[in-house]
Amino acid sequence: MQTMTSESDSQNTRETKPYPPSFLDRFMRFIQHLPIPYWLTYLILFILQSAIFHGLAWIDGWLPAFSFSPILLLFPLWLWGPMAIMTYLNLTSEAALSGFSPLLDVGEDRLKRLKYEFTTMPNRGVIFSSVFWIIAYVFFMYLTIDVLAREYGFGNIFGTIVIIEGLISYSFGGAIYYHSIRQLWMVNKTVKMVRQFNLFQLDPVYSLARLTSRTGISWIFMLVFTLLLFPLALVKGVVLSVLILQVLLALAAFVLPLQLVNQSLVSEKRRLLSELNQRIESILDKMHQSIDDNQPSELDALNAYLTTLNAERDILKGIPTWPWSSGTLTGFLSAILLPILLFLLQIVIQNWLGE
Repeated sequence: MQTMTSESDSQNTRETKPYPPSFLDRFMRFIQHLPIPYWLTYLILFILQSAIFHGLAWIDGWLPAFSFSPILLLFPLWLWGPMAIMTYLNLTSEAALSGFSPLLDVGEDRLKRLKYEFTTMPNRGVIFSSVFWIIAYVFFMYLTIDVLAREYGFGNIFGTIVIIEGLISYSFGGAIYYHSIRQLWMVNKTVKMVRQFNLFQLDPVYSLARLTSRTGISWIFMLVFTLLLFPLALVKGVVLSVLILQVLLALAAFVLPLQLVNQSLVSEKRRLLSELNQRIESILDKMHQSIDDNQPSELDALNAYLTTLNAERDILKGIPTWPWSSGTLTGFLSAILLPILLFLLQIVIQNWLGE
């Protein structure tokens, strides 16, 4: 009996956890379980790494003692920033799925599996992501090494240390793209599990929109901090293309995963309006028949029905079919405009100082 129970528990575990968590997920969960808030832990790690590399720069002589260089904050930002964002989006996805769950006709085990898949990356995907970003980093260094050597003197021992630091940051911090794209794919997959949406119960739909909007906004925040620290001398060609791609990805993250929801809501709205129009047509036929039969006593009741149906039609037409609230949309668009304005401001200030 105990053996059968053990086998059943093992099978349930496999169903809710179809693959083991990646090494990055294990690390992020370790950070979450520490006695201090996860964001504070990442902030401390960011400050610690930045301080260590400033110290090495002072010892090496690349920087005068106790001076500061914003460029030395970039790689710590690209390492611990994505870690903090991925942890935040994992928590957001759990809350979003809980809010969306009333629309899902699934059991508790299936819901637990969905939450696991939303918050856990397979090791293979993380490894492929690391390899891709290592290659991208090598390509970036190949294109900018001359500028780095000319502008910052990255040709000494400390320069080699910084390059290695960048390789580590790209390798692990770049996982945010895989993490976000995978979560957005999970949003699309989850939406397809809904049999029918209810136009009069949109709060569950807005739950997933909060996840997609915060994913896009998180990417924009990373872009804003990068623009504040990144040397404009390096913002050329490939780098500028990546910055533009970042904005486009943020827009796609917000809109594309929920397109199916929009289509379903539009379809449901059309269905309800079609049924309503049929009822209105029926009432009008009866009104015409009453007039033809010279029975005015029935017109008052039929006219009351018609007024009610017209009011219902106005209500239906006023229900939005985009799967996000106006506040969510406004906040997202504001976040999108911020890095664009910041980048233009940097260029204006640089040209002004240059003159």
